[in-house]
Amino acid sequence: MKPRLRAVIALALQVTTTGCSALGQTGYVEARASTANYTEMYIDYTFYDTNGRNLSLGGSAAPFSKGGVGGIECCAMLPSPGHTVRVAWDEETPGRSESTTHHYSRDVVVLGTQPISKDSYNYVITRFFAGQKVEVEFVSELKGAGRSPRLDQLFYGRNVMRHMGE
Repeated sequence: MKPRLRAVIALALQVTTTGCSALGQTGYVEARASTANYTEMYIDYTFYDTNGRNLSLGGSAAPFSKGGVGGIECCAMLPSPGHTVRVAWDEETPGRSESTTHHYSRDVVVLGTQPISKDSYNYVITRFFAGQKVEVEFVSELKGAGRSPRLDQLFYGRNVMRHMGE
């Protein structure tokens, strides 16, 4: 087969494959995950779609009294604001063995607004509250425009309690 024909076939296959992937991602946005934990449990979680497909993003966080945050996990396509994501998590009481780990799962509507622009930083903040309550919010901020007021004070090292819906 001639090199030029091979290149055309390869390009056609790539366009077809990419097109199918893009159609499968309708209603999704690329984001990094941050976690704010307002409980006294260690948290470890993963995002799934409502059909149970692992979205390859999640995180963990220390108890509120130990800072209440985890690292920033990057990046994955997640349901956009107004869509539903499943959060499955484990809670472990500090100082106890793994045999006392409790497993939970909730379907949560993603709060927030659509990305500001193509060049914005996009975060999905997962907040855990007492009583196995969880909130997921999409936050978008422009590069160089300063921090979004929607980012939790915990991310700045300030142990300020927040409540669901604030």
